[in-house]
Amino acid sequence: MARREPRPPCPNKRYRNTVIACNARIAAVILLFMKKRRAQAVGTKDLEQVEALLRSMTGDGRVDEAIELILDLLRSMRDRNTELELRLRQLIRDRFGSRSEKISSDQLDLFMGLLGDKDPQALSTPPEKKKRERRHATPHGRKPLPEDLPREEQVLRVDDDARVCSSCGDEKTCIGYETSEVLEFVPAHFKVIVYKREKLACQNCEDGVVVAPAANKVIEKGLPGPGLLAEVLVNKFKDHLPLYRQQQRFERLGVKLARSSLGGWVADGADLLFPLVERLGELALASYLLQTDDTHLKVLDDSRKPAIKRGALWCYIGDHEHVYFEYTPNRKKEGPQAFLADRVGWLQADGYSGYDALFTAEGSVIIEVGCWMHARRYFMKALDAGDLRAAWPVKMIKVLYDVEREATELEVSHERRLAMRQERSVPVLNELGHWIAEANKTAVPKTPLERALTYAINQWKALNRFTEDGRLPIDNGAVERAIRTVAVGRKNYLFAGSDDGAERAAVLYSLLGSCALAEVNPWAYLQDVLTKLANDWPYARLDELLPAEWKRRQAAAASSNEPPQASTVSD
Repeated sequence: MARREPRPPCPNKRYRNTVIACNARIAAVILLFMKKRRAQAVGTKDLEQVEALLRSMTGDGRVDEAIELILDLLRSMRDRNTELELRLRQLIRDRFGSRSEKISSDQLDLFMGLLGDKDPQALSTPPEKKKRERRHATPHGRKPLPEDLPREEQVLRVDDDARVCSSCGDEKTCIGYETSEVLEFVPAHFKVIVYKREKLACQNCEDGVVVAPAANKVIEKGLPGPGLLAEVLVNKFKDHLPLYRQQQRFERLGVKLARSSLGGWVADGADLLFPLVERLGELALASYLLQTDDTHLKVLDDSRKPAIKRGALWCYIGDHEHVYFEYTPNRKKEGPQAFLADRVGWLQADGYSGYDALFTAEGSVIIEVGCWMHARRYFMKALDAGDLRAAWPVKMIKVLYDVEREATELEVSHERRLAMRQERSVPVLNELGHWIAEANKTAVPKTPLERALTYAINQWKALNRFTEDGRLPIDNGAVERAIRTVAVGRKNYLFAGSDDGAERAAVLYSLLGSCALAEVNPWAYLQDVLTKLANDWPYARLDELLPAEWKRRQAAAASSNEPPQASTVSD
């Protein structure tokens, strides 16, 4: 008697009951078909085997069993096809479509009309309240040029034959000018500062020679002055110019600089600024509200094949003022958990599971605040995939943002913003929460809408936190805008040369991000701060050099008509 072949293992629980009901020959055919289907290479022979199996089952009177088998296979193929179609749509959108997540109200109303649902705007805006008009009309025409720009006047004379009056013959007198302006650009240029150290000696004794002390330099024995070093740092980490492009740019201005020299300057500048960034991290961690998110950064690593790894830059923003980036060689949860171990108070983040232990640990004093920007993004993906049901939550979330926009435009206090949220946002959240709970009962697993619903349910308590305190923002947009600078930069310089290089990048992104929040000119800030640090600025007064405080002191000095504080300090 021939030995019967062992039954092959079933790779999918979904078909287990069907396989058990069939004999070994039928199971082998079904599994073979599944394997081929998963590889998307179902051949004619496989189809013939399935056809023979179905004919055999119908011939034996197992029609219902055959129909169920066909339906099961078709459902699986439909789900697979839907998943692949969604992936294709997303790839096409990422490659050719708009990156903006904005959607017009008219388009949402069209979707809502197709669904036959009511307008959620009625939940937050009383019927008798008309839409508030803009306070200021959008200006038209050319904007005036800044008054502080230097101006060079060029007088255009009337032709000589028109300077004499044709009636009386007397020379005409100038009664004024018609003026117009042309904006010109003067290319940057280098200059060399020569330090001449005075040497003194006694003419009689020819002894006791004394020399003036050497000048303090930003980089000891280095070539760049603070302005040039600030230019290199801003070019690379704010304007996203790799060092080889800066090298070409400087060469056009008449100075050849080695790329290795520029790299060394970046390293020395970051090391000099590190104490300031360390202080930014301390202030961010101690702030009332701390927001966080991360982005990736490719880093060269010769110990790996391929010789590149995917590091992470964790961004923290404290009280909308202090930006702090921290680099970790990977995206493991130990990175943010180590930094946030001593955190007390509000922490706004996305749904990254690495933060969960911080909120759920026994005795934890960190309170999670959710991000509606992330929640909305999931529903937008479902809507882009063609699921019109996602239009309802997108419309509801838009109402929440309308309340925030109005409060911002009116410049209301934190207390008034909280009152507006309690009056108008909470009813919308209640209605939205009910819809999400009901929709989740019938959502098809692994679809974009199901993922959006799951995220919202898991984060629901955190997503409602902003209604508890007027100082809490509705989303984590400030952090996303900060890390966008990194995303643009890495498209240009592609990767960091080492872990040390990535840490130095975090230093510069921290300071330049803080400058952006404080609306400070980054070059002017770095030029002044580098000069002061090179002249032994006291460590106890580091807070005075942080971007927000630096701006306040500069404004105070300007308003009192006092000259800016000297770069050299004696204490």
